Amino acid sequence: MLAGEAMNSPSAEVQLQFLSQLQRLLSEGHFVATYKFALLQALADLAVEVGDDSGAPLELTVDAIAGKFIQYYWRQSAPYLGRAVLRQNTGSPPAILKDVSACRRRYDSLHRAQADPGNWRRLVGRVARTVRAMPLDKLQTVGNQRLEFLYPSAARSDAIELHAGVAYCLRKFHGLITDLVRGAWTRYIRRFNQQELGNAHDLHDFLFGGPRAAIAGLAPALLDVQSGRCFYCEESLREDRAHVDHFVPWSRYGNDLGHNFVLADASCNAAKSDHIAAPEHLARWIDRNARRGPALEDAFARLAVPHDLVGSLRVAAWVYGQVSASGGLSWVSGKRFASVDAGWDRDLRGFIAALQGA
Repeated sequence: MLAGEAMNSPSAEVQLQFLSQLQRLLSEGHFVATYKFALLQALADLAVEVGDDSGAPLELTVDAIAGKFIQYYWRQSAPYLGRAVLRQNTGSPPAILKDVSACRRRYDSLHRAQADPGNWRRLVGRVARTVRAMPLDKLQTVGNQRLEFLYPSAARSDAIELHAGVAYCLRKFHGLITDLVRGAWTRYIRRFNQQELGNAHDLHDFLFGGPRAAIAGLAPALLDVQSGRCFYCEESLREDRAHVDHFVPWSRYGNDLGHNFVLADASCNAAKSDHIAAPEHLARWIDRNARRGPALEDAFARLAVPHDLVGSLRVAAWVYGQVSASGGLSWVSGKRFASVDAGWDRDLRGFIAALQGA
């Protein structure tokens, strides 16, 4: 939900109960593979990308969940340090990891795999069948008890419906949930790959990526789109001194989609750091993506950079909404910060509506 819409948020008691039950799943649940971690992360990410803060139930298709699984396992299906694919379960390699590995051998990037619609649909279909048969049904089982606090037992084969209040909690506590899930996921994989990993400290970045995952080669294209100027201060910018920046900071949401990247000079990039940019920068980002959309799309396709404009806009709406609701500050320039006042989302709301209605 964007600012200005009616809210019916769960009570503090309900939110606390949600976190308590989530903790039970992670600490008491039976894990024979990493699928349950992937499912929890997928529900949290999709709540941000397609949900709102109304407190209402949210329907998620199994295909959308499967698409998230492919995204997560694409990176993890690569050999660790060029040696071997890390084990993800107690038995033979998981079906999803094998399916994604086979696709990875055929395509050199996830974007190129998605650009082949026939093969992509078949891969999503295979992964969706596995998701339906395993983690969707088993995620909410702890011992002999079924908690079912996230969604009811699937009555349909093509979708689930998150209970009222669940999408709200997944969005509100997204950062905490991501840290809990990825930490548990990393510890699980380390347990089954001690010999391969040794004392390696970079396992988390290997499994889940880092804030520099998708920017290779983007600088020239962004410099052209920005007419050779820093996105923030609008001073002239040389390519050899330019920094590719996540407009919505990676620390707020790991969004490596193409439209989230801008080009900044070193001082602006360092000063902004992990802060969100002020509403005037948000308005300029929206305008850039609206006016220069075709040029950006061409560059992303040429460089095989994943991109989803509506998805990037909805993530931005969620992040700015969280900061605004908490009374947080946004970065203006240098050491100047400002609050995110009411009305920050007017242009953003209109752009999303226009794109979805097109």
